[in-house]
Amino acid sequence: MGSPSRADIYAVRSGGRVTRLGVGAGVAPDPNNRAVWIKSFVDRRRCELRQVGLDGRLMRARRPFACASTLAPGGSLGLVVNRTRVLDPVTGRTVLRTRWGVIAAAGRKLVLAGPGKQFTLTDGVTRSERRLRWPSVLTGIGGAAVDPRGRFVALGFADPAWQGGEKQALDVWLLDMQTGSLAQLPGMPAFVSLKATSMAWTDDGRLVLLAEAGGREVVAVWRPGQTQLALKALRLPKRDSGSDTFAPLG
Repeated sequence: MGSPSRADIYAVRSGGRVTRLGVGAGVAPDPNNRAVWIKSFVDRRRCELRQVGLDGRLMRARRPFACASTLAPGGSLGLVVNRTRVLDPVTGRTVLRTRWGVIAAAGRKLVLAGPGKQFTLTDGVTRSERRLRWPSVLTGIGGAAVDPRGRFVALGFADPAWQGGEKQALDVWLLDMQTGSLAQLPGMPAFVSLKATSMAWTDDGRLVLLAEAGGREVVAVWRPGQTQLALKALRLPKRDSGSDTFAPLG
């Protein structure tokens, strides 16, 4: 058998400060954004979950955690485990179980992928639900990015073979978590290399897309309400880590 999955985990903060947080097989931010929860292997059959501050200090004692379980941000509710269970990582208590997989969490609200070609906006406290239409002409989900204030979620839709051809397409829509309204970003859908494309929010509420399109690398910046994307071509270091994700500083 091969060795368990593991990676070095670092916190990079404004000003370029880099702090090593340890080794793990999964990581998700704490709701207060001052720490992270790290899943790591004890041996080939046992795993644990620990809370580590952004300064590298262990903040809570390690607790057993199922090795087969996945880990994702759960907003103010806690952590999403295996897509359909929301866990309070401090107590280990299950806060909520969902009927469909969680694709985004903002505050106490969750975006669920279902039923069918719909989304469900769920309040994790009141359990109220609201159905949302599938807005895109593209049929696949291509990821989501939650703005730091929890107001908006950028939903990515993807097609790796547009109309059966070689082109790949991305379509990004903005979901207002307060009103449930959906709005397509300007210039979408766009032809990009999906494996080399990702998106993230800045602290001041701008959405940044990093993409490879037409054989060149492009960064697009957009603020909700603007009528067009600000585009710029750039040259990036080769990304060979196996991940296309990034995090804006600021």
